[in-house]
Amino acid sequence: MARVLYSCCGEGQGHSSRVHTVTRALTSLGHEVKILASHKAFRVLQPCLADVREIPGFTFVYQNNRVELMTTAWGNLPLLRHRGRVIREIAGLIEAWQPHLAIADFEPFLPRAAGLTGLRCISLDHQGVIPFAHPPLPWNQRVSALAARAVVGLTSYRAEARLATSFFYPPLPAGGNVHFYPPILREKVRQIAPRDDGHVVVYQTSSSFTRLPELLKHLPFRFKVFAFENAPAGEDGNVSYYPRSDARFIEEVGTASWVLTNGGYTLMSEALFLGKPVFSLPVAWQFEQWLNAYYLQDLNYGSMCDDLRDFPAKIREFTGRLEVYRKNISQQNFCGNEAVLAHILKFLPAGKPAPVVAV
Repeated sequence: MARVLYSCCGEGQGHSSRVHTVTRALTSLGHEVKILASHKAFRVLQPCLADVREIPGFTFVYQNNRVELMTTAWGNLPLLRHRGRVIREIAGLIEAWQPHLAIADFEPFLPRAAGLTGLRCISLDHQGVIPFAHPPLPWNQRVSALAARAVVGLTSYRAEARLATSFFYPPLPAGGNVHFYPPILREKVRQIAPRDDGHVVVYQTSSSFTRLPELLKHLPFRFKVFAFENAPAGEDGNVSYYPRSDARFIEEVGTASWVLTNGGYTLMSEALFLGKPVFSLPVAWQFEQWLNAYYLQDLNYGSMCDDLRDFPAKIREFTGRLEVYRKNISQQNFCGNEAVLAHILKFLPAGKPAPVVAV
């Protein structure tokens, strides 16, 4: 069977969730997988997969629900200076282990090491849709859009194929090496039988959004908030608080009426799979989140609000259209696990079409 070297971006739960799901599918078919991950992704993956190694990775700095661009750039400068050493170390691992394929999930160093050693490399992430999505941009998104598209180019460097999972599908470019698929979902999500118990689940990528409780208290809904990692569980009027990593989180999404979140792709995809409309408050200066929220609204799966001054009016409009959103969501496929696995297997020795398995 084949050996696969798989690298993972350290920021955002979607990367580690996707890598975990795909790795389990490959190992269930007898393939051997080594994971390279940084920061949060390493801490998540190392306890639950057989061979996970820590590598350096880039990070984002958040403040008051926005990315602090200058602080983020300054904090990542040392890693930029030493990137050559990181790439050489990964190249040494490739020479020693002799994998058949490299897969990069929005991680920039493995593709370059693969290029140095002649190893076949593909990318598999959500960010791969960004260069091909060209909605009309407000002025305050143009700089972050340029930056996001440049970063995606760095992380898919010389990829033989670029596989991107998404709930929206921009026009495919000519050439044939870019492929869009529905989301890759965790087995736990696929096992949920969704229903509507009337509450609203709130999740925030960054716990820096300190105005959130104030906004929720004035709304006529029962909220279950998973946003502040170190906050004790408790209730404050119509708002119940839970740690962001609470194990019950996805079950609460499955029984929610709708979901309020930033613009993170993973929760949006899981909520849509479970039939839940989404109200999105994308993190400022995070173009990927704005783009996800834009298409969520454009496809009538939910609504977005990127200016808190519009929040009360937007919420009223959103809750008045919940049935429209639910109908549109019910007509789409939000699970691409088997199709993505089948595509990956084409790059492995004696690759065969993927069996229908619970990926």
